[in-house]
Amino acid sequence: MIEPKHAAWADRIFHPYVTWLFRRHFDSIHVLGTWPKTDPALPLLLLPNHSSWWDGFFVYLLSKKVFVRRPYLLMLEEQLSRYRFFARLGAFSIDPNSTSSVRLSLRRAAAILREPSSPRRLLCIFPQGELWPWDKRPLGYKRGAELIMRAYGGKLNILPLAIKIEFLNEQRPHVFFSFGENRLADHHNFPTMSFIQAIEEQLLDELARRLLSGEQGTVLMGRQRANRRDSEPT
Repeated sequence: MIEPKHAAWADRIFHPYVTWLFRRHFDSIHVLGTWPKTDPALPLLLLPNHSSWWDGFFVYLLSKKVFVRRPYLLMLEEQLSRYRFFARLGAFSIDPNSTSSVRLSLRRAAAILREPSSPRRLLCIFPQGELWPWDKRPLGYKRGAELIMRAYGGKLNILPLAIKIEFLNEQRPHVFFSFGENRLADHHNFPTMSFIQAIEEQLLDELARRLLSGEQGTVLMGRQRANRRDSEPT
């Protein structure tokens, strides 16, 4: 397993680079709907859908602009081996083809959740375990988050996140985020993965409906589009 090794110098290099990257490749990045409200005294388990190569970069952006927590991201070992720099930003690896590697990675994830920092850590995993089209149903969630919760044993924030990249008559696409309801849970009342998957599917469908209605929410990066109806988050 490739361990996460946060380094301040890596963040100083990557933050301006990824900001430039987003401005080059995307027209704007938005949050639709309700802003997340999490307990800063508890760790945060972020559970997004995984439909693009950019998703890990989006999590980094959200950790900077929304959560202000130190992020950790579970990443396929094959990919992290090619881009080891990401370990300096909190990525750590999992090899789904090795049972021992999976166990080790899940134990490491639980240990991250137990770290007594303030605010507590942000751990992001993609429950699908691989790239899937955003509109494919079912989403194909695996049990990783459930196993991490069992190993962790404590209480935490569980936050679903819907991500959609959309072209809206511009050369560059827009990115839209929509957060689900934050749940405080421990290993005794952790929702089943099928329940979390159903919530995520509803969240993605609702996000698509909001885009069809012209909603653009709050801009995290880029420009507000004057020809679409604005909608401030509730």
